[in-house]
Amino acid sequence: MSPIPADNLGRRRFQLQKEKAVEDAMDKIRRTLGPAWYEFSDDEGDSLREILGEIWIAVERSRWNRYSFTRLKKPDVSSLIAAGNEIRNGDATIDQVSGYLDSVLGLPE
Repeated sequence: MSPIPADNLGRRRFQLQKEKAVEDAMDKIRRTLGPAWYEFSDDEGDSLREILGEIWIAVERSRWNRYSFTRLKKPDVSSLIAAGNEIRNGDATIDQVSGYLDSVLGLPE
């Protein structure tokens, strides 16, 4: 078996950290919203997961760690999902979306 290059291990570690951070955030959002969470479709859940992953990549870890996802309400989550769609369409940037998250959660920019 050939050795795995260090850069591949680094990329994989980064990916696993991102996935764990996003899943933790999703779990907090699901628990906070309770039954309202089930009003979102699977596609919307996937979109939320994707936008949270993009935010995790774009922001400093200290900033991400200050996000209190338990403060998000259903309209906030809907707005994040819509913002993710806007990013995919080129109508918004990740900085705008993370700025929105900062404002919803009361963090200084």
